[in-house]
Amino acid sequence: MIQKLFFTILIFFFACSCGNGDAYAKTIKKMNVYVIHSYLPGLWSKGGNRGVENALKYANIHNGKVKIYNYNYVTERSHKDKEIAIIEKEIDQFQPDLIILFDDEATEDFIGILNKKNIPIVATGINKEIKDISWYLPDNDPKRNFSAILERYPFEQPLQLLKKINKNINQISILTSANLSSTVIKNQMKAEFKKHGGGFAGVRLKDTICSRNWKDWKKAIADHQSRNEALWILVPWDVYDESGNEVKISEISSYYAKNSKTPDLGIVSSDELMGNLASFSVSSEDLGFEATLLGIDAIRSGKSLRNYPFRKVKTTRVIINKARADHLGYTIPLELLEFATVEKKIPVESSR
Repeated sequence: MIQKLFFTILIFFFACSCGNGDAYAKTIKKMNVYVIHSYLPGLWSKGGNRGVENALKYANIHNGKVKIYNYNYVTERSHKDKEIAIIEKEIDQFQPDLIILFDDEATEDFIGILNKKNIPIVATGINKEIKDISWYLPDNDPKRNFSAILERYPFEQPLQLLKKINKNINQISILTSANLSSTVIKNQMKAEFKKHGGGFAGVRLKDTICSRNWKDWKKAIADHQSRNEALWILVPWDVYDESGNEVKISEISSYYAKNSKTPDLGIVSSDELMGNLASFSVSSEDLGFEATLLGIDAIRSGKSLRNYPFRKVKTTRVIINKARADHLGYTIPLELLEFATVEKKIPVESSR
């Protein structure tokens, strides 16, 4: 049971600037939303879809329809023109009022074409820095019919929590896969450490392991066993064994639980399944929810999305795994137990 594993799930504030459901009900009764994922079908795509649906309900739009297109960029990116033709045909038939693009790959491949259709677009789950985004157009650019929700993670708070759980921890290493998203996130994390002089809250960055090779992951787990160190696991998928088969998260989790005595931080909802000591995660559900509400607000107000600056995701979900803490021999401090019973707020600007 989840209750046995985790003593809390906190949502670190969702303060939507878009108004409330009653306000939406006055002006919007029906809305069609076309959703494109470059998340592969599974945990993240389902969560994103749920976020879109929940946003429509929150806005009292009960006659809305949602149509999903799953874009497998791993196998289909070389056939991008074919994908565009399919998407354009579906859009012409579905006639959406709003388009939601999930993740960097789908946005990069399709937003240029879709931006010409005069349909409001919100891209969400964007990991890249704005300076590195090829499709970015500045605010108020007359050619821009979109805005974006940037996927960002807290930096200070996870390290502070780690230090409270075990004051002897003074170094941490990053362990992640080597896909595009994890490379971007890894570099952002390293930039934060550098900005803070190599460490924060008395915890310094030791090294970084970025690999898709399961052998490298197992070696990293074996090599980081000191009681004064921790691992920050960024992206636990896209990891492959010697036969080229992707290693399931459940297998990584089982191996990690049996072979590591190192406290671990996570950044995505999948880390809950791995049983990390603590996870400060961004949820695709929240990314979808915020993106859809942003689009609804633009439509309701009659403004173009060019008038809405790109913004960081506002919600971080925090899970502390008491079972993992017990296994490591840690006692969760009383103040954290008290902290866990209420909603707490982290300023958006404290995100990395």
